[in-house]
Amino acid sequence: MLLFIILFSLVILVVILVFNPQHNPQIHQYAILISGLATFFALAYMLNRAGSYTIAATLLVASAIVPPWASLSFDPSILQGDFVPLTYITLSVLLSSILLPTYLTIVLAVFQMAGLILVVLLNSAFSSFNWFSFLAFVFLLSGLSILANSIIQRNIKQINAQAHQLVLNEVHLHELSIRDHLTSLFNSRYLEEMLDVEIQRAARRQYSLGIIVLDVDHFKRINDTLGHTAGDAVLRELGTFLARNIRQSDNAYRYGGDEFVVLLPDTSRDTTEERAEQIRNGVRNLQFPMSITTSLGVATFPHDGATGEAIFKSADSALYQAKHEGRDHVVVANSFVHSLPVVDV
Repeated sequence: MLLFIILFSLVILVVILVFNPQHNPQIHQYAILISGLATFFALAYMLNRAGSYTIAATLLVASAIVPPWASLSFDPSILQGDFVPLTYITLSVLLSSILLPTYLTIVLAVFQMAGLILVVLLNSAFSSFNWFSFLAFVFLLSGLSILANSIIQRNIKQINAQAHQLVLNEVHLHELSIRDHLTSLFNSRYLEEMLDVEIQRAARRQYSLGIIVLDVDHFKRINDTLGHTAGDAVLRELGTFLARNIRQSDNAYRYGGDEFVVLLPDTSRDTTEERAEQIRNGVRNLQFPMSITTSLGVATFPHDGATGEAIFKSADSALYQAKHEGRDHVVVANSFVHSLPVVDV
């Protein structure tokens, strides 16, 4: 739109300079005025492209304020009845009602009306024309512009509020889709997605990725002895413990049932084992109605696999090795393949 206005201004400038049969000297003044307005429009266009929307809008409104008053200074005969140039005073108010806040539109309308009334009162020939009707017209149009601006701004606020709420709802829905409802940890679906992402990042940056798979020893006995409500409380507490005892760069997941997974980016094999031991000892010190222990399996990328599925399988096999060796134990995955008997978890 601004490009069209600039082009239109240049066309008007050419027409004024070429087609001037009366050789009116005022034409040169109008040519300077239009050239200045075209410069304003070009500057507003560049500011708009640069993201300075408010400044660009202010310049555009200012460019609508100047011409009527400049016409009055060029040709005082306007006050003898040629009121048409002064009707363009309303154009600045209309533009302001579209582009600027309501309070600025009100201030602009008040100043434009005050200036117009002052000019009419100071001119001795104002009685030769029905200036009252003209002022009433300008006032009415300014009032309608302010009303329209108020409605537009209110609608914009409502739209922005609705858009913001939609973003919040989308974020909330995304959180619900990746979070486990019981422990508030990430769920298995998100683990499958992020495990591949972390593997790719580790391969690209050439660092190790540690993974710990753990579950609660004899969890079925807890449910059978204390009930499922107590079992859920144990899982919630364990989820809270994991969330509080991992680094900001780590992520904890509830894989399913009483099985949990912790991903440790940029973590060596030895450090991952140390972190697993810290988790095991920390769980032993938690306050539960009955003693709770965990078994943990540890694996690292790229030592124990080149894909997310491979290192998870290595860590899961190490977990079952820990179960087989008596539980309450940490086992680090090896490259060998186990054939383990089924263990009651």
